[in-house]
Amino acid sequence: MSWPATACTVALAELTQFPGRFRSVLHALTEAARAYADAPGDRAFGWQRSETRTVLPPPRPAPRAFNQLALGSYNEKLVIENIREAGALSRVEIAEQTGLTPQAVSRITRNLLTAGLLAEDGRQSAGAGKPRVPLRLRPDAASAIGVHLDPEMITVVAVDLCGGILDRRQMRLFERRDPDWCLEHMTRLALESAAVARQVSHDLLGVGVAVPGPVDARAGIVLDPPLFDGWEQVELKAELVERLGTAVIVEKDATAAAIGERWLGAADRAEDFVYLYLGAGVGSGAFLNGDVYRGTTGNAGEVGELCAIRAGLLTDEGGPRMVAECAPISAVVDQARAAGLMVPQGDGAYDWVCEAASRGDERAVAVLENVAGTVALGAVGIIDLLDVELLVVGGPAVLPSVADLYLRRIAAAVNRFPVARRVRDVHVAQSRPNQAAAVGAASSVFHSAFTPRLSPRGRSARAASTHV
Repeated sequence: MSWPATACTVALAELTQFPGRFRSVLHALTEAARAYADAPGDRAFGWQRSETRTVLPPPRPAPRAFNQLALGSYNEKLVIENIREAGALSRVEIAEQTGLTPQAVSRITRNLLTAGLLAEDGRQSAGAGKPRVPLRLRPDAASAIGVHLDPEMITVVAVDLCGGILDRRQMRLFERRDPDWCLEHMTRLALESAAVARQVSHDLLGVGVAVPGPVDARAGIVLDPPLFDGWEQVELKAELVERLGTAVIVEKDATAAAIGERWLGAADRAEDFVYLYLGAGVGSGAFLNGDVYRGTTGNAGEVGELCAIRAGLLTDEGGPRMVAECAPISAVVDQARAAGLMVPQGDGAYDWVCEAASRGDERAVAVLENVAGTVALGAVGIIDLLDVELLVVGGPAVLPSVADLYLRRIAAAVNRFPVARRVRDVHVAQSRPNQAAAVGAASSVFHSAFTPRLSPRGRSARAASTHV
């Protein structure tokens, strides 16, 4: 085999295994080979890989809204956003909150009423003068499908524009979790939910999928998540687009849960917050400056290393060590058995320990307190890093029977240990949506379609212009 063929084979193998990390290396090798080909003389080709070489990443694609509703402007989305957060607003109130002129508001709301996105509520008196007519979003104006892939279960929901759940389906994963099996059943459940949604709403905007990280969110590729054997380099988005024939968004589960909280939480989730997601693992999603923060690759929000650093758990090399408690569900079950509790095997083991704790079993309570305390140390790192005043806690591990325990331990830590504790009280709240990641995945479709943005990195709180 010639040296160019050998180099190409090695490069393609590594690019397949580590796509994000190897792009810059492949770029450097290509540039070196091109320079060698262009240079005169008969000399040997030499190149040494450098891990520290800095190469600009490929340009980030600008976020695109779904096209079915053809929302023509930032200002139309701004009006929808303000009505959604308030629940209902009159035209006068819309103008006051957005900075749009009354004429612009009248034109925009007329268009949105004609398109079927808004509906006029009952008239309310404003004292002297013409009564104000509140405007609301129509729940049946649009719908979306949310899919949550978890090591234990596939959950699929159909959600209307106001967050109402139109359909819910679940399938437990017992012996098989391989990609072909999961994709087959994700497709079947999503199509069944879509059929129900279309009976209520004529505009099904797309499918959002929440998965454990790490992911390549831009390409929709799942990159070997924990507890999922065989999921190296699975092109989840491309597969589902082909099978479902509709737009698909792939998000990390914690990011999806944060989007759902923002979309359904309305006014009291309108400011910056962090969502602490407790499930098979621990992750976080953040809303900062009016938009979800995903990071460069969609993998922002990993909490495990923060917990390790706070707890002083380091490897022999001095790096953060894997923290068992950052897999709360399995950690609780394992520690409960080690404490002598007769925890049943199979599904329901975690629920069993939580029920025992809610009945006052001291060993079960101690186990949950220990896991919650470790997670709380990671939450302290998040608060110190991002300086937010609202921390939302949710996910499959936060069952009603133990939600107060988790919230109490986390609230105590984030208000006792952070550096800026004297100037900031952190409110720790329980997540609102059931099936937070699945509902959040559906909400990510609405978020993509309706959230007003002036740039890929965020949006202004006011109108882009006073005229449309």
